[in-house]
Amino acid sequence: MNSSAARNGTGPCSMDDSYKYPIYSAVYGIVCIIGMMGNTIALYVFLCLTRTKSASTIYLINLALADMFFVLTLPLRVVYYVRDGDWPFGDAMCRISSFAFYANLYSSIFFLTGLSVTRYLAVVHPVRSLKAITAGRAVIACVSIWVFVTLVTSPFLLSGQHVLSSGRTLCFESSGSSLKMIFAMNYVALVVGVLIPFAIIVVCYAAIARTLMKTPEGQRRDSNVRKRAVRMIVLVLTVFVVCFIPYHVQRTLLLHHLVSRHSSCDTKLYLQKSVVATVCFTAFNSCLDPLIYFFVGEKFRQRVTDAINRRSRRSSSNSSLRSRDSLQPKNSVKLQMQSLDRSAEATGNSSHEVDE
Repeated sequence: MNSSAARNGTGPCSMDDSYKYPIYSAVYGIVCIIGMMGNTIALYVFLCLTRTKSASTIYLINLALADMFFVLTLPLRVVYYVRDGDWPFGDAMCRISSFAFYANLYSSIFFLTGLSVTRYLAVVHPVRSLKAITAGRAVIACVSIWVFVTLVTSPFLLSGQHVLSSGRTLCFESSGSSLKMIFAMNYVALVVGVLIPFAIIVVCYAAIARTLMKTPEGQRRDSNVRKRAVRMIVLVLTVFVVCFIPYHVQRTLLLHHLVSRHSSCDTKLYLQKSVVATVCFTAFNSCLDPLIYFFVGEKFRQRVTDAINRRSRRSSSNSSLRSRDSLQPKNSVKLQMQSLDRSAEATGNSSHEVDE
């Protein structure tokens, strides 16, 4: 949702879009750098350093892939907003970039939900989870999520660029003709894509917390393992509360006022500006997801640490070899000089003996 929606609503509202250009370009630039680094490290650890991939690892791999898909389109958005809302990359890339935002948004929600359910089964029903939680079933679940999200968000592939009479090419802007479709899709996305997954995660968190409270004092090691699951749920809830819920609440309020004939123009413009802030929070989910991998996964932290240590040892080993190679010619010359000195001394001694 962008400000053109306010202009094309029921009222003759108009506003200057320029205020959001530096905000979006700065935020998307930061998210691109941090998200690219964090998710690249995560994928390297999951795909290259993790031999046995559990069900949780499968969900985390797909979550990182969803984030990378979105992050890779962010440089295009940065250029667009740096150019004051003039899209230079063609209609196809405009559609793909719009699709990437929503595909990442809802696939991330479903992958986090699947991860939370997996942790719930492992903690609350550990015996039953041995058969219920398998990597194969996690793969099937992730493929189903990708297919479902692609089908649901595919209408955004139908909305491409449009050229103004001034010659400026717009992208990511909602036209008046698509407002009714967005209004209907919003409520479906709000219920199916946010409220239901959030309710599932809250139930999982409550059940895990109750199970931990019943854990005997003697089972400290087992309790520590379960507490990591709680930290994961808390981080997931934080991502929901910070990144997902504010955007959907503000978007719903904005759409409601845009289609209402009794809403004032000032209200619409105020909500439009607030949506800009919540879109930025939503984009930051690609930076927060790697925190789940690092602060919750003990093995993930260990593998990252081991990789850094191996790289440090390899670097120090190479530097020592280079220094040894650089010293070798000097040592060789020194040895040759010492050998010549000894030869000269031996020759001198032998000549003295003959003279005597």
